[in-house]
Amino acid sequence: MVDTGGAVSMKRVLAGVLAAALCGLSLLMPAAAGTEPELEKLMADFRGKYGLTEENFSVSYYNTVSGESYAWNDERFMTAASTFKLPLNLYYYELEQAGKVGADTVIDGLPLSECHSQSLVWSNNDVSLAMLYRLGNFRTYKQLMRKYFTMSDGEIASCYYSDNKYCTRMMMDCLKYLYERREQFPEMLSLMGKAQPDSYFRRDVTEYPIAHKYGIYDGAVNDTGIINTPQPFLLAVYTQGVGEDVVAAACRVLTDYTVRRYRSDLKERLAANGANDTCRVLLPDGQAAETETAPAAPAAPAGTSAPAESSPERPVSPWLIVLIVSSVLLAADVAVFLILRRKDRVNVR
Repeated sequence: MVDTGGAVSMKRVLAGVLAAALCGLSLLMPAAAGTEPELEKLMADFRGKYGLTEENFSVSYYNTVSGESYAWNDERFMTAASTFKLPLNLYYYELEQAGKVGADTVIDGLPLSECHSQSLVWSNNDVSLAMLYRLGNFRTYKQLMRKYFTMSDGEIASCYYSDNKYCTRMMMDCLKYLYERREQFPEMLSLMGKAQPDSYFRRDVTEYPIAHKYGIYDGAVNDTGIINTPQPFLLAVYTQGVGEDVVAAACRVLTDYTVRRYRSDLKERLAANGANDTCRVLLPDGQAAETETAPAAPAAPAGTSAPAESSPERPVSPWLIVLIVSSVLLAADVAVFLILRRKDRVNVR
């Protein structure tokens, strides 16, 4: 009879090695991003406080570091007002980078460099419309803007092509595109940082740099932008008939939430690592948050995109993953070899 005890033992060893390696790998990999219940409740309470419905409110939120996102009514097409100038100017900056137009290209009697300033800082409608129609007719312009959006043909309402209608999902796509390529668009971000320093998102949030493109028209009050908290987040808010208070308050609430989560996650990480709580960083509101590192870099000047701070959970090196997987496979090969060798010895006897 063949003695299988050794084989069983080796299988158990192999199973243990595999389980330990996979467990370690799962701890290293970042958790899937989504929406925290706390944020769901926070925004539900916010809508209740201001009497917001699907008819008058839409919001999209995205934390560029943690990946947490939140969207409510984000595919509803609403009056975009001047937020349409966000993708429009982005498109022109890309035309410049491709060499298809130059900063001195004249549109509506002004060089393109001045058109950007008039459109993004001062929200000049005449200049912006001249930029729009230089691309072709209205439908052509709307088709060109779709390069920034992730919505399919079936998800886009027909009114998109015939009216100044967008949704916050489209604006969020545009903000992500801009933020992920922020080093390519320093002038655009600088101009957005100069716009309306005391209104919209910037009315109630003054302690962090914000680059935004606002809009107001016929009851619609909207804003879209990058809020440079310790973990920068992107925000798009569309409203109808509820006023600027809702836009400003939404930015305030989500800023507080983002900073609070950042501090909480940092504190939990430090507690897990047994860090010394004397190493601290002062965030802009004067409240201290513990950190493992030296004092944080100063906030970026208004109008610029602050570099994202390191996530509390550092990204995993692809080489580390390769090393772990390779080790698991090597352990499996060795274990199988030993098992087969033991069997051969038993059979020979």
